[in-house]
Amino acid sequence: MASPARHAPAPVSAAAAALAQALQARPQDFSPFAALRAIERCHPQQPRLGESARASDDVLPLRHAPSLAFALHALHRYTPATHDQPAALYGVFFGLFGPNAPLPLHLTEYAIERAQQAKDGTFAAFADVFHHRMLSLFYRAWAQAQPSVQAERPASDQFRAWLDALVGIASPHLRQRDALPDDARRYYAGRLGTATRTPEGLRALLQQLFEWPVQVQEFIAEWMRLPADAHLQLGLGPRNARLGVDSVVGAHVRGAQQRVRIRLGPLPRLAFQRFLPGGQALKQLTATVRSYLGDEFGWELQLSLKADEVPTPHLARNSRLGLDTWLGRRAWSIADADDVVLHPSG
Repeated sequence: MASPARHAPAPVSAAAAALAQALQARPQDFSPFAALRAIERCHPQQPRLGESARASDDVLPLRHAPSLAFALHALHRYTPATHDQPAALYGVFFGLFGPNAPLPLHLTEYAIERAQQAKDGTFAAFADVFHHRMLSLFYRAWAQAQPSVQAERPASDQFRAWLDALVGIASPHLRQRDALPDDARRYYAGRLGTATRTPEGLRALLQQLFEWPVQVQEFIAEWMRLPADAHLQLGLGPRNARLGVDSVVGAHVRGAQQRVRIRLGPLPRLAFQRFLPGGQALKQLTATVRSYLGDEFGWELQLSLKADEVPTPHLARNSRLGLDTWLGRRAWSIADADDVVLHPSG
């Protein structure tokens, strides 16, 4: 016999009370999964359905209403908790009784007869021992494949753990390591989790994150320092040091395969300021680009300021020449100011 403590009513929140009232009044308005999800959400302190070690730890028992009718709705009724009985949800789907059930039909008739004629629900209650676990596991199989359901319990969110592994933040010490929020990494896991890096992918990522026009220009020429083991050494072979063939003069070589330029804008002045050195938007953009490109490629940022928002220089004003201040007739130009090029990657 179950102990009285098992059926002692727990404190009920306003949301749980409203849900219980709605389920009791019109259970046919709920699909089974939606009802069970809402019940789970109203009781975050209890184990999820299908994960508990004991049925007594679950929010409520799931039962099956014996019936010979072809049901119009999946849920039959909801009974609220009393001083000696827990709340219960009765369904007419995925059970042992009914015209489409696996048991012979006469057993459904027997369960109905015992309940109605003899006021004995023992047979149906015995079957509910299996119904509760079957329905709980059936719901859990559905819920595990729903990211939104998983997110309602962050501590046991398996989908979040999968996303963290895709974007490189599975270990706790790797999270919150830069200005790009971890939730943003999870949101863009489809782009950050692939091995292929494309200009279109970078453009779409930045444009959606910052909500400003973005262009990505490839093959930006730069001078690259030659590593020490690539320096010319005379006398190591007869075919060595052929100038213009397999050697160059100097410690640098010009190339255009390792750098891209990101053009952002045209921007209004306030947004333009946030992408200048020291601005929070620049820190976030730097973290985003580094997460996408890694350290293999260099990149530079070209900012474009709207022509009608180019400021006129004034003395004693907090302006930075070369960043947000122009001399001469730049302030009266009808073209956007796009000559600010930053090198956050070095």
